[in-house]
Amino acid sequence: MTTAAAAHEDAALVRDSAVHRRVYTDPEVFAREQERIFRRVWLYVAHESEVPRPGDFVVTRLGPDEVVLVRQPDASLALLHNRCAHRGARVVGEASGCARRFHCPYHSWTYRLDGTLLGVPLPAGYGEGFVEGAGGMARVPRVASYRGFVFASHAGQGEELPQFLGGLASALDNMVDRSPSGALTRAGGRLRMEYRGNWKLFMENATDLVHPGFVHESSVAAARESSRPGGGGGATGQTLDMLLSNGLAVPQWDDVPLHAFPNGHVYMGGFYRRGIIAPQREDAVYARYRAALAARHGEARTTEILGVDRFNNLIWPGLSVNSRFAVLRQVTPLDVDRSVITSTCFRFDGAPDEMFDLTLQFLNTASSPASMVASDDLEVFERCQRGLSDRSVEWIDMSRGMGRDRHAPRGVVEAPGTSEVAVRNQMAAWQRWMGAGP
Repeated sequence: MTTAAAAHEDAALVRDSAVHRRVYTDPEVFAREQERIFRRVWLYVAHESEVPRPGDFVVTRLGPDEVVLVRQPDASLALLHNRCAHRGARVVGEASGCARRFHCPYHSWTYRLDGTLLGVPLPAGYGEGFVEGAGGMARVPRVASYRGFVFASHAGQGEELPQFLGGLASALDNMVDRSPSGALTRAGGRLRMEYRGNWKLFMENATDLVHPGFVHESSVAAARESSRPGGGGGATGQTLDMLLSNGLAVPQWDDVPLHAFPNGHVYMGGFYRRGIIAPQREDAVYARYRAALAARHGEARTTEILGVDRFNNLIWPGLSVNSRFAVLRQVTPLDVDRSVITSTCFRFDGAPDEMFDLTLQFLNTASSPASMVASDDLEVFERCQRGLSDRSVEWIDMSRGMGRDRHAPRGVVEAPGTSEVAVRNQMAAWQRWMGAGP
């Protein structure tokens, strides 16, 4: 099949109100996704706080490839493919560190921090001028930082990062603005969870507001029992409040707004209303935190920053941002039916230490391998993947709420929380990149 024919066929897999199951199950479609989406769009790779000094590096991924983000002597950033130019060996084995140069363990080829070849053993065997003319570790052509969040693209040309982020740049803005110093530090470890399902299932579920009361019914019931006088349950404090928040009735979820943006991005409103997870609190820790913010921004701007009440902010194709709790979750496709979710968190520099405790507890309750909520979701993803392998029904409906969507300026679509507008928006972006492309 020619490239043009494949693009036409892939585009036909998405309709206004339905998507074909092959989008989730066909290995050939998945292979084309890697080329047409993950080798072209802007993808999040790391945070600048992970590489503060010249020589600092972190190993990460850019779509299908492992790459190394390294701070250069002039303080700029370079993103290198983690592959020796000689025989293709993986050069950098440590997850992070600080280096003066990179050294391949196979035949000892050595590279400068910008990836250019510095030297090889037995250079006379390669001919005169070989080292100077060799390509070195390949560099990713486009790397850009937006307020400390580093994104990159395999494509040499395309729209700039701010234009790609569009309205969802506001999620990153709000996270940084919540720091009393105006800076974030990537802190703590990383949590990784693998599931046997397609990567799109994670992104679609993140703003699906019909499922919480059903999929998370057991954890909501446990939290209600624990909160009952004499219940004697184990969940307390923040964890209890987080689990109880999933217990809204289906009509109440309609009051949580959805906002869909061009390029497949979407965010949902907040729904935490009690205890220390409420958007506005009255306690000593929060008073100290707010005072520190006000010292930087002034009272009016501080009220505006803290008044942004959202939950999941999705930057398509694979990043979920929770600005209030300073948490990122990223889904990485490994195969058509195999994906990994990586969760990281940040410290608001200058905020009370207890605010970081809030972040850690949020991450552990919502996104860790021990999370009752995350285990529910992953189980459903795998059930969906197994069911979609059944050919009895070829098309999957995504029409819920179509008649209630409201078109706002600049291509934004607003909808009640139980609408499937987020899925339709993500699939429209998928169709654009997989079809004719930008």
